Amino acid sequence: MTVESRPPASAAHRNLVIVRAGDSSLHRGWGADDPDCKFDLIVSYYGTDPSAFRQSFENRVDCKGGKWDGIHAVLSQQPELLDRYQYIWLPDDDLEADRATIETMFGNMRRLDLHIAQPALTLDSYFSHLPFLRCKSFEFRLVDTIEIMAPCLRADVLAKMLPFFKHSMSGFGMDVLWTRLAAQNLGTSAVFDALPVRHTRPVGTHLATAMLKSGRTAEEEYRRLALKYHFGELFPLSYGAVDRKGRRWRSRPMIGLRMVADYFLDRKEFRQADRLKELLWRLLRRQYFKPMDLSQIVLEP
Repeated sequence: MTVESRPPASAAHRNLVIVRAGDSSLHRGWGADDPDCKFDLIVSYYGTDPSAFRQSFENRVDCKGGKWDGIHAVLSQQPELLDRYQYIWLPDDDLEADRATIETMFGNMRRLDLHIAQPALTLDSYFSHLPFLRCKSFEFRLVDTIEIMAPCLRADVLAKMLPFFKHSMSGFGMDVLWTRLAAQNLGTSAVFDALPVRHTRPVGTHLATAMLKSGRTAEEEYRRLALKYHFGELFPLSYGAVDRKGRRWRSRPMIGLRMVADYFLDRKEFRQADRLKELLWRLLRRQYFKPMDLSQIVLEP
């Protein structure tokens, strides 16, 4: 790994973005080059072009491998980042986002005193789990799971998870762990419906290729963590919400019904519209019947 010697652009900022970037990364559309930007950016680069992403605001770091072992390498090489920044966003490089969305996300993290959260995805995004798509009725939803595509973590939560990054290329299974690290986890993780970003490429395209070369699979990494920490199938539950009028929702079934109604009404925007009926029925069943467990998980070294 080669680390650039220059420091992040502004030590006064308390927000950091670390993106694992290939040659087609979209991070230059995120606004980090704006002089008034309120976050710093580190580009953890896994490509082969010696001249790529060398602008002063990008702070390029070279490292091969997957997303999570690459982020581990950056933070291990520069552990002071976990002290310098309060919140750190770890997005995939194929997200369309803008500076206002990212800065508002960081502001919401502080305002709501969250441990971990993520922006919702636009309805025309490639996605893995329907509940992470933008639901137009809500400002944000409290959820029991945050996916690995674009998590924003408080620095102390990230420090607890960091040892798991070292041996994980896929990140599968961490979705469940990082929402359950405190003694009290209710109200500490959220998806921001009012701050959607667009996922532009099919899920896991680069990951599958990289893992195939390593002889590992994402499913094996998930099973290992699930067996060790006793959790089952991943399906995010929305157990609380605040709507666009500022009203609090506390009923899982009612939140589920509103999500189903919103998604159905906006069905023409979906990339996977042919599967929508099946996905909506599954979401509603889970909102009504799936047990939710946010009890503390004590991580083992």
